[in-house]
Amino acid sequence: MAANNSLPAGEQDLFPPTPPAGSIGNLRKTNISAIGIAFMLFCLVSAGAFGIEEIIPAAGPGLTLIILMVLPFVWARPISRLVAEANAILPREGGIYAWAKETFGEFWGFQAGWWTSMDTYISSGAYIAMVGGYTSQLLSLDAEGTFVVKLLVVGCFTVVNLVGLIEVERISTFFSVLILIVFGMAVVFGLINWQTNPFDPIFATPEAPMGCLVESLSIGIWMYCGYECIAAMSGEYEDSRNVAKGFRIALPLIALSYILPTLACLAAYPAGSWTQWGIDGGFSADVLGYGTIFSMVLGHSGVVLFLVIAIMSQCTIYNTYLASGSRSFWVLSEDNLFPKFIRKVDKAGRSPYVGVLTIAASSLVFSQFDFTTIIEMNIIFILARYMFLGFIVMRLRKMYPVENRPTDMYVIGGGKVGVRLYSALAFGIATFTLCLNPVANFFATVVFLASGVVAYIIFKKIYGGLAKENPSAHPIDPKTGLAAGDTRRIGLFALIIVGLFALNVLMNLLFLG
Repeated sequence: MAANNSLPAGEQDLFPPTPPAGSIGNLRKTNISAIGIAFMLFCLVSAGAFGIEEIIPAAGPGLTLIILMVLPFVWARPISRLVAEANAILPREGGIYAWAKETFGEFWGFQAGWWTSMDTYISSGAYIAMVGGYTSQLLSLDAEGTFVVKLLVVGCFTVVNLVGLIEVERISTFFSVLILIVFGMAVVFGLINWQTNPFDPIFATPEAPMGCLVESLSIGIWMYCGYECIAAMSGEYEDSRNVAKGFRIALPLIALSYILPTLACLAAYPAGSWTQWGIDGGFSADVLGYGTIFSMVLGHSGVVLFLVIAIMSQCTIYNTYLASGSRSFWVLSEDNLFPKFIRKVDKAGRSPYVGVLTIAASSLVFSQFDFTTIIEMNIIFILARYMFLGFIVMRLRKMYPVENRPTDMYVIGGGKVGVRLYSALAFGIATFTLCLNPVANFFATVVFLASGVVAYIIFKKIYGGLAKENPSAHPIDPKTGLAAGDTRRIGLFALIIVGLFALNVLMNLLFLG
């Protein structure tokens, strides 16, 4: 790779001509194909259309379908492409943490790593909660029986993750195929029983179309989140180019797995019945959903089949999140920004077992919360990452110009215009969604985001951070005990929070009244 001649003369010495080598400690490399990556992505992002049921009565059937069709182009595609390019040049363990640290330094790297870690530790409980809910319906369990099911599921997939990454991929692939087959059956059953216009009406409340969009957008955005999680394990992939290849397969697969079953089932139910959709659809006689079509065609056995698939879906999401999330605090520990115990790896190098076990424990705790509460907590950390992602990729373009990269390295098309457009879409939609909350609730957003700054200050002072291994390259400010320039960075963070709060107030005046 040639020198960075496109940089100004004063900056050419700041950046190496090639990215620094990444470390995976004692973890071993794993050979995972592009297809395997694609199915792991399918599990991280989707694993079926569960959750979309909540959008339909809030937005209207037509708007729901429009949202599902538009978001892949203006939201999912930009994010997946930004992740693919950043991962191509820096295929590092920890994914966005490693990219942010390389481009904007230790403080901002920690924020990205903290957001990723907190997202995983919180959201893992949501999938266990749904497994418990579905299983209790299937087997008519009481609270104690449901908790035992949660415990068994957590224990089972903890063992899978301790065995190794290849086992995680194999189970993801197997479950994904079954889920796709069953949702494919829903499409066929729905089309055969077509009786109404699935787009009618467009809006749930025609006199307040913006309110319909506001009510449903955050769930729609969440349905297309998780693409960056696949990069958290990139240091362990033998061929990291498979990540970009996997995105090409997974992106249309995920979009179609949402759009086609929703369209077919809406068309199969009587006109006006869209108001009855809900997360328990098909499992309750009073609620409609994807499972309802199975009860219409196959009777009670169809409901049982769909419940089993619903349980599988949440299990496989949990399985892949356990793998991705267990690397998040691990990389912070490797850089002396988190307690050392979390970096422990089994002798065979198969997994960071302490990280796996701590997520398993947290998922049992958070599974006691309801699904909506968990999503409201973790969406903040997800959106913060996406606001940051475009800036990371544009900085990488400056540090490692496209013309100096190997020809087989993935690059977003369209030159500077293409990467800026995708960055703007990711930043704009993430910021809009983050600020689309009542002013009273935005205080929680501020607290959640500020937790990363507080954690950084504590862990930096206790463990030393990057300065511990290389004090000359990462000098400490003797007045604060933090890295040189951290006071300025924390001030910038505070200004960003103030700006977000002002935008939140403005959006409340414009959209929420």
